[in-house]
Amino acid sequence: METWTVNTPDHTRWAVMGLRGELDLHAAGELREPLLELVTARGPWLALDVSELYFIDTTGVGLLVRLMHNLREKQGDLALIGPRGQVLRILRWTNLTRLFPVFDSVADVLADASAR
Repeated sequence: METWTVNTPDHTRWAVMGLRGELDLHAAGELREPLLELVTARGPWLALDVSELYFIDTTGVGLLVRLMHNLREKQGDLALIGPRGQVLRILRWTNLTRLFPVFDSVADVLADASAR
C-alpha cells in the first residue's frame, strides 16, 4: 500500500478511508492498526474508497472479508467505493461484489446513508 487517507464528513455515520496502490500481504499488515483506530473512533460504518487501488491479492481480499464480518457483528457495514481494473475483476470473480455494498463515489455513499 502506498498510502491511505481518512476523509470523513461529520454529518454521516460513515467513516471514509481512501486506499492507494496495492493491497497485498505487506500492506494488509500495515493497514490493520489504522483501520481498527478509525472504527474505534468513528463506529462500525466504514466505506473504503478503492478507486486508486490498482492491485489486490488474496491477503487483501481476506482482510476486507474479515473486516466486513467484524463490522456487521457490531451492527455496521463495509462499503467499497469505485473499484476498477484488477481490483474489480477479483471482486467479481470471487462474487464479493454481491457481499459488499459497492458505490461509484463518496457522494453516492453519503447520499445512500442520508436516505435511510
